[in-house]
Amino acid sequence: MPKSKVVVVFPVFNGARTLEMSLQCIADQTFRDFHGVILDNKSTDDTLRVAEQFCRTDRRFTVVRNEQHVSAPENFAGAIQIGAAKGEYFCLRACDDYSSLDFLACLVEALDREPIKLLAACSTKLVGPNGHRIKSPDKSTFDFTPAYLSGRVPRNLTFPAEWIYGLYRASAKDLLMARWFDLGNPWCLASYVISEFVVRDLVVYVPGPTYDFTEGSGSEQRYGAKSLRERLRQRLRYTFGCYKLTKKLPKADFITRLKFFRMCWNDARRKTRYKIFWFF
Repeated sequence: MPKSKVVVVFPVFNGARTLEMSLQCIADQTFRDFHGVILDNKSTDDTLRVAEQFCRTDRRFTVVRNEQHVSAPENFAGAIQIGAAKGEYFCLRACDDYSSLDFLACLVEALDREPIKLLAACSTKLVGPNGHRIKSPDKSTFDFTPAYLSGRVPRNLTFPAEWIYGLYRASAKDLLMARWFDLGNPWCLASYVISEFVVRDLVVYVPGPTYDFTEGSGSEQRYGAKSLRERLRQRLRYTFGCYKLTKKLPKADFITRLKFFRMCWNDARRKTRYKIFWFF
């Protein structure tokens, strides 16, 4: 069976309240050649009913249900496997997030134009109870490898963590899965995984469209470290896991590698929001 041009996978658990609107956002995209897959993680609310009803109204969508409930990272990993198997390009979509209606069209055009890139991403519109704000990458995010070779390493690697919901080439699956469980904790998994795409210059940034991320999911409260020891452990794991990326970059001198380590440590602090002894 030939692959679809684009597959959008919705890994969802108990998302009945917002799922239909998120599905409709994809259904209304200006890009029409896609297949939507709702991956239900044995929801206990009306998620399955909402999903099946939507599929009856739009044949581009289908439902897949896990045989048993798994963790959120495992469910998202399953979504990656489905997307890469069924589509030339694929993306993940949280059941309470949306996007501008040109999201798919603009990102598809970018990957078509840049065959060496594995991920197309755009700015994030953070939507909260008091309105919204736009989060865009810092210019130091781009052309990272040439800058690294010349000894110019930023103090922080600044990009939207929501790039995890960008559009991937199917061949990105192996890179994603190699880092997906490496951190050992769901909190900051997105930033940790996408960091490799950034430092290896595998991202094409598309100005204009937005991924609309709904704030207030409570992920930090559920998954964030509680004790000082666990915060330090997670910070170190994030830092050294990202520092290992130097093995995939061209050889650089000791000072440049030291700057890269500093960037990883700073990024671990900013992404996790963990402070050690209130300041470090």
